[in-house]
Amino acid sequence: MALIEGLILYIRPYRDSDLLVRVFTKDQGMVTLMARGAKKAKSKVGFACQAYTWAVFDGVYPKNGQGLGFINAVQDSRVYRHVVEDITVSAYAALIVKILDLAFEEGQVQPNWYQKALIGFDKLNQGIDPQIITNIFELQLLPSFGVAPNWQADPISGAVVGDFDYSEKYNGIIERSHFALDDHRLNLDPKVVYYLRQFSAIDVDKISKVTLSMMTKRGIQRVIDYLYEREVGLKPKEKVFIQKMAAWEGQLKIKAREREEKS
Repeated sequence: MALIEGLILYIRPYRDSDLLVRVFTKDQGMVTLMARGAKKAKSKVGFACQAYTWAVFDGVYPKNGQGLGFINAVQDSRVYRHVVEDITVSAYAALIVKILDLAFEEGQVQPNWYQKALIGFDKLNQGIDPQIITNIFELQLLPSFGVAPNWQADPISGAVVGDFDYSEKYNGIIERSHFALDDHRLNLDPKVVYYLRQFSAIDVDKISKVTLSMMTKRGIQRVIDYLYEREVGLKPKEKVFIQKMAAWEGQLKIKAREREEKS
């Protein structure tokens, strides 16, 4: 028996009344635990077995970091209510969860990222812009996929101050005087480069209210999507859902403006 503390990432039905609970644990990283009878109305553990919940279980870890562990009882739990109830925030949380789950091997202890995950979900729950929190996670998790762009200095001159653009050829930022060396640089707005550099290194705990223009946010997301699709080879269905949701919201705003103009 063990006390298992962790953030529940997602759950899956298993058999008639059981659940498989994917948990980012404090002590053993990513594990899957079986909660027997959790779907039953009288279950003593089912209430805590829901996505985006921090919990402490009495249970058993998977043996040798493989297979399934088990949940026997709940000692404590706390659901991130706003994350669960707001569809937009929930969509971004699902993307963070997906990337975290893919970034680390089963049973690989990640105490720093575990704490970052809890802080990130606290920020989402407080109503901080979910795209910004997600972008920070996306950028800072890139090295876990073997992709580590240089956001700090021009590799040619060492410049850390100036106007920069992103160059895949040089795996990071290059200063304006070197733009001619890469005809395929991304031609980014300076504000986009500034925030990419900040988000790649910032402590998520220091994020409070951040207000960016829609154009800047789109530019940041475009670069991140470019890196994940071209260099990581990853485009999760959770990201596709967010893109479709944004397009749908955009159509609603256009229709609303058209109705206002006609009235």
